Amino acid sequence: MNPINTTVFIVMALFVLGGCTSGEKCSKMVREKCTSCHSIKKSCAQVGKSKKYWEATVNQMIRLNAPISGKEKKTLVRCLGNSQKYLNELCEK
Repeated sequence: MNPINTTVFIVMALFVLGGCTSGEKCSKMVREKCTSCHSIKKSCAQVGKSKKYWEATVNQMIRLNAPISGKEKKTLVRCLGNSQKYLNELCEK
């Protein structure tokens, strides 16, 4: 791979990955998908829990008929599993 193609690939990868896990996107999704049934305090009280914990929790919410698609589930688990990084501004309010 030549240097220009490598640079383009890296920039595109960073753009895509950054967009998938940005704090703004995470905050918005948590507000849309979690706070329709729970207060934000409930999610924020769990800050620091593992991705494994959140995967089980989100799966349970889906079993209880939460309107969460497969793609949204992956994003929610990633966001909540990295909540200290992505949800600080949401939880500080």
